Amino acid sequence: MKKVLTVVLAVALCLTAFTAFSPAAKAEPRVLNIALDGQPEHLDVAMSSMDIASEVVFGPVYEKLVAFNGENQVIPELAESWELSEGNTVYTYHLRQGVLFHNGETMTADDVVASMNRWIDAADNANSLVGGAHFTAVDENTVEIRMETGTLYLNEMIAGLGQQAVIMPASVIAAVGEGELVQEYIGTGPYVYNEWKADQYIRLVPFADYQPYGAEGDYSGWGGYKTAWYDEVYFYFPGDNATVVSGIQTGEFDIADRLNGDDYDVFADDEDFTIFSDEAEMPMLIFNKAEGVASNALVRQAVQAVINCDDLLYASYGNPDLYKLYSSYMFESSANWYTEAGSDRYNQNDPEAAAALFEEAGWTDSDVFRILVRTDVSDFYAQAQVIQEELRGIGVNCDLVAYDASSYSDVRNNHPESWDAFITSFGPKVLPNMNLFLSASWAGWCADERIQSDLAAIASGTELEAARQTWDELQAYMYEEFVPVVKFGSTQLSGVCSSDIAGAFIKERLVWVDAHPVNG
Repeated sequence: MKKVLTVVLAVALCLTAFTAFSPAAKAEPRVLNIALDGQPEHLDVAMSSMDIASEVVFGPVYEKLVAFNGENQVIPELAESWELSEGNTVYTYHLRQGVLFHNGETMTADDVVASMNRWIDAADNANSLVGGAHFTAVDENTVEIRMETGTLYLNEMIAGLGQQAVIMPASVIAAVGEGELVQEYIGTGPYVYNEWKADQYIRLVPFADYQPYGAEGDYSGWGGYKTAWYDEVYFYFPGDNATVVSGIQTGEFDIADRLNGDDYDVFADDEDFTIFSDEAEMPMLIFNKAEGVASNALVRQAVQAVINCDDLLYASYGNPDLYKLYSSYMFESSANWYTEAGSDRYNQNDPEAAAALFEEAGWTDSDVFRILVRTDVSDFYAQAQVIQEELRGIGVNCDLVAYDASSYSDVRNNHPESWDAFITSFGPKVLPNMNLFLSASWAGWCADERIQSDLAAIASGTELEAARQTWDELQAYMYEEFVPVVKFGSTQLSGVCSSDIAGAFIKERLVWVDAHPVNG
């Protein structure tokens, strides 16, 4: 996953400006052209965490029961309000009435139940949080979910999980088999999915019967008053950076969702363009904790000790403006979960300490540390090469085991005997439990008893401060003892738009509060 939802947010809000305009100002068709860094495989965002698909339809086309505002607080969206039982085992949602889907159907509890249960069945993190419980209809405008074990965080999961808990008609879901992708992209948002011309563009048009909620002008984060200001929105798939740069410069594209290091420099000092940026991903080295040399915690501690994160990230991104160095496994924007616990073990760049740990682990000249890499992901490959050089610098054999995209996932998931670590990256999460690198079943196999026990306690806890303390102590334990991963830092995902489109930063979160031509 190579995107992040803050940039999705920038694009979504660019489409749904809330500023009022006179009828005369709407006389000329307004067209927004967005260049994407790739083409989605599909737009069924409830079945996949592909951010590039969410960038097109989440917000403009689809909405949720609840949303995050600009302060990362949960606010109502398709739910008018909600209630929690004592012990947080029952969540009851009262739905907004009179909401229409793009096909003309009125949203009812049946649609919400079908959508939310499909999401729970498809999203492992959600299913785990609710203990396999499902939504039921209380009446036409009320739904509830009853769980055996209570949780404080269901709304955060609904609002923030990358596998989107979007609401669509029950009829659309019923038209496909269990686990199959929907064939119609019908939501309740201000834009209607209109056309997908393969390898060229996706087109959205306004939903004439969209019913905004909240007070006009009141928009924050993902929630609040929205309107479809543009008459047509095109998402293009240019296919290469040169085409994107040229298209932005000539005005063919109004927005590009991602810049590489060289492209960033092209636009950084040009007043005709505005760069928007936010934290995107956390690249990490994921250890094979199930078998091989990295199943020894001392070996993992040794690799953590030798790595120079600054050198590693500079080698792959080439510009210090495109990354940050800090230890937390949760992003800085995660107010409840950011912690510097264990930070003395982060970015150590200590070859002597690493060599001593390898010796303590019983490392021999015949041992080899093998890093699994994809040949087509240049940033991860460059990071692996830096680690290889650092290990060889202290006399540790290190090989890069390279595969193309078609073979890489099979080797990673099904042949753990073939590798000791691999590199990937992770986007922001609303709960520590959502971090895939801490899963006991995902590649890397983080089956440590304390980690899994503490994560379960966080999920089921009824006191936020106690859960925060548990996470703080758990991160210290992971840095100091278990070392499931080595975090390198966090990358900055940057996009660019022409400067005649207005935007604003609010609370360090990119929010397009007035996303229309400045002179409009």
